[in-house]
Amino acid sequence: RWYGTDGDLRREKYIFPIDEEEKNRLDIFHKFFLVARDNNLFSAPLDVKQALRVLDLGTGTGIWAIELSEKYPHMIVQGLDFNMIQPEMIPPTMNPPQPFDIEDSWDTIDRDWDFIRAQMLFGSIQCWREMYQKMFIFPYESLSLLVNNHFAQVAPDLVRALVPHLKPGIGYMEQVEIDWVPRCDDGTLPTDSALDEWTSKLLKSLDRHGRSMRVDPDETRRQLALAGFTDIDEAVIKVCYCPWSEDRHEREVGRWFNTGLSQGLTALSCFPM
Repeated sequence: RWYGTDGDLRREKYIFPIDEEEKNRLDIFHKFFLVARDNNLFSAPLDVKQALRVLDLGTGTGIWAIELSEKYPHMIVQGLDFNMIQPEMIPPTMNPPQPFDIEDSWDTIDRDWDFIRAQMLFGSIQCWREMYQKMFIFPYESLSLLVNNHFAQVAPDLVRALVPHLKPGIGYMEQVEIDWVPRCDDGTLPTDSALDEWTSKLLKSLDRHGRSMRVDPDETRRQLALAGFTDIDEAVIKVCYCPWSEDRHEREVGRWFNTGLSQGLTALSCFPM
């Protein structure tokens, strides 16, 4: 497996593969998110008739940014990632992806974005609180944001880091994450199950790495409120590990999640653990 393109520092920051097999997995998870969200590329109440400026953090294969540009060619879409694994052929209306580490200073990043999107970044960022405290000095006390989120809660320090780059009062930031902790509706999941053991080892390994994949919605909401954010919106979608549900939509969501997890089990396990 191939684990990096920019020296040991970048490999240390992002410990998952970036080879063809992994790119296929990322695209499968993109499809999974689409199915889970009823084929919506975003949930924020954007005025799609406008020429919005959209920033995609950790764009990965660029598939989300590409599909957004194809669907809304009048929008200005920019993807950022320090791993340049995006295809050479992109829509003519889409800005070429830029090599950038979002943990670095944002001084060189443009301002006045209408929409900033982050997806599956838990496990990739080290100092959320440090970033939060550093960006807190920006005087945007009157800024009102709606934070839309599925599967997990928004990392507050990333939110604060984005604030100066969003249009004050009208900008939206949306983060989509997966809460990997397995659950059962009836509480019958054995604590010694293989699934529970795997998840526990995965989360502990990322803790040791200093880039947690754990989520704490209550704490995040508290920190967002303390920072002065209002209209904080959280949406949670139940995801089945396989297509067992009698509900047609849940069954389809489970099918795609199972495909992505099955193909990504090695990537999520071997190097991190």
